[in-house]
Amino acid sequence: MSGDDSLIPVSDEQAKLGQKALEVLSEFGGFLRQVLGTVPEDLVGLCGGDWLKVRRAQNFAAMLNKSRDHLRKRGVREPQPANLKVALPIFEAAANEGREELQDIWARLLATAADPKRAGQVRSEFIEIARQMEPLDATVLLEMQKRVRPSPTVREHFAKSLGKPIDEVELSLSNLYQLGLTLDTNVTPLSTAPSIFTVKGREFMRAVND
Repeated sequence: MSGDDSLIPVSDEQAKLGQKALEVLSEFGGFLRQVLGTVPEDLVGLCGGDWLKVRRAQNFAAMLNKSRDHLRKRGVREPQPANLKVALPIFEAAANEGREELQDIWARLLATAADPKRAGQVRSEFIEIARQMEPLDATVLLEMQKRVRPSPTVREHFAKSLGKPIDEVELSLSNLYQLGLTLDTNVTPLSTAPSIFTVKGREFMRAVND
């Protein structure tokens, strides 16, 4: 069998979807060369096939835009190619994530991985932690950095400040604790503890903060 005979034919519709995905990512050509050392064409294959290709490319684009903004905010003018061990899992996760709060977490991690002064702050385990987070988890986690005096309880404070049901907030607090990022807020008042974050939590926050 010849090499040509072994190729899977690509339909006109698939070709159109691939071109559309490429168009979505083309805006970030220069940025992709900086942070990953590649070009948009190389990433289209990660987007899958059929209609998912365009949807994933759109998710990519949203995350890349946020990551570029974070680098600019940090004053990083010349990002470096991120380590592939970190960058590829970020791209794979971001391709399937359309929720803005989690897109932002992936964008922050990519920005740190591409920051010449901070690349070492992104540990592989942080990728797995981010995979297990829900949007409200990310929101609560970032909100926790504010030194506040919750009243009457931690969950009630965040429920009020974020406009979320108490049960949803409590579930997020429980998940953050299970992920090893925070102390048990049921027994550790946020206002009195030296830090509500564990060592792992503090390092994770260093990796996602501007």
